[in-house]
Amino acid sequence: MNSYLSISEILQRKHFEGTILVAGKDGIHRSVKWVHIVENPAIKNLLNGGELILSTGIGWGNDEKLFLSFVQELIECHAAGLCIELGTYINMIPETIRLFADKHNFPIIIFQKEVPFVQITQDIHSMIINQQYKLISNLESYSQNLNKKLLEINNYEQILHILQDYLTVQVIAIVREHEVTFVPAGRKAEKEALLKKIRTIENHSNEQVLTQPIQILGQNYAQLYIYSPERELTEFDAVILDRTATALAQHF
Repeated sequence: MNSYLSISEILQRKHFEGTILVAGKDGIHRSVKWVHIVENPAIKNLLNGGELILSTGIGWGNDEKLFLSFVQELIECHAAGLCIELGTYINMIPETIRLFADKHNFPIIIFQKEVPFVQITQDIHSMIINQQYKLISNLESYSQNLNKKLLEINNYEQILHILQDYLTVQVIAIVREHEVTFVPAGRKAEKEALLKKIRTIENHSNEQVLTQPIQILGQNYAQLYIYSPERELTEFDAVILDRTATALAQHF
């Protein structure tokens, strides 16, 4: 259900055979939205987030301070990771860079020999486009199934179960500000702790919680949440949540 490929999936591709993940191993599940070849360290205004950067290090490889500044900018721009070709302009990754990347869970991958950057970008971009097409098909299938179910269900909890089964996340619905439903259901103490956590996270930017209001005649009737402690929620999750909220509004 990921909207994009992850670093770990890309590492399985042909051109990444023999690569070494030298830093940021806890970030290999980051989503890659696109691939860029970058040699100029001044890239702050060129990235939108989620890019996997390919580089030979020609513009910064021999200057550790500039190298660190480059990695810091990538992290601040929410780039997905950095792939570096060793041998031509850079021979090693300094320990300071490794430690800094590890601290921020920022993957740094090294190619130990010359690689065809153009072929890598073509391969990954083709995979991303194909995956987006499949997600659109999945979305339409989910929407059609939901619309059929609306004709036969008697309780809105059945819609919540459809959402939970499809995304494998924790689903919470708060109806009329006092009726709270959890799918899957847990013990009372677990529910209270989870609801408190959700409301705390909601006030901050977080990729593990998404929420969508359910409106009837222009008024907020309920609030729908999905939460995943295991993975980042994606744009696809957000669209599925929105379609489900619309179905709930129709049911109510």
